Amino acid sequence: MSENKEKNFEQLFRAHYKELHRYAYRYLGDSDVAEEVVQQVFLRLWERDWEDLIHTSLKAYLYRAIYNESMNVIKKEQRKFKYQSHEQHRQDFVPAVDESARDLDEKLQVALAELPEKSRTVFELSRFQEMKYKDIAITLDLSIKTVEGHMSKALRHLRIELMDYLTLIICFLIYTL
Repeated sequence: MSENKEKNFEQLFRAHYKELHRYAYRYLGDSDVAEEVVQQVFLRLWERDWEDLIHTSLKAYLYRAIYNESMNVIKKEQRKFKYQSHEQHRQDFVPAVDESARDLDEKLQVALAELPEKSRTVFELSRFQEMKYKDIAITLDLSIKTVEGHMSKALRHLRIELMDYLTLIICFLIYTL
């Protein structure tokens, strides 16, 4: 029985291969890919009990299977192209961000240097060393309200000085998430 099944499958393959290849080629435009699609459909048929699987027209089943497999290949290629396009855009964007980030860092250092010493110290302790206002107040022997005042002054100054970099900061945050 297995030998008979193999003969039937071989006859089926020989009878329909060329027309199915042409059909797949119409959608895919690449002979090698069309060949792979046809072979994939026949392989799946072979792996299943194909004589019992198909209850309608065998030819209609094969054409529908080739169509579906061709569409899957096209969708996969579209996803691959979309991913490559996104990656290219990201790679083009990253060097620009790196350069702008260096400019931002330089501008931040200049803006911090322009602050009064106490305000700069409070800002650096809060933002760079992640100290709480209470701990800063104890360390610098200041009241918490004074620390809050220095911090407000520093943030106001930096907001004004770094306004041109706001878009860059937002883009950087979006692309790093």
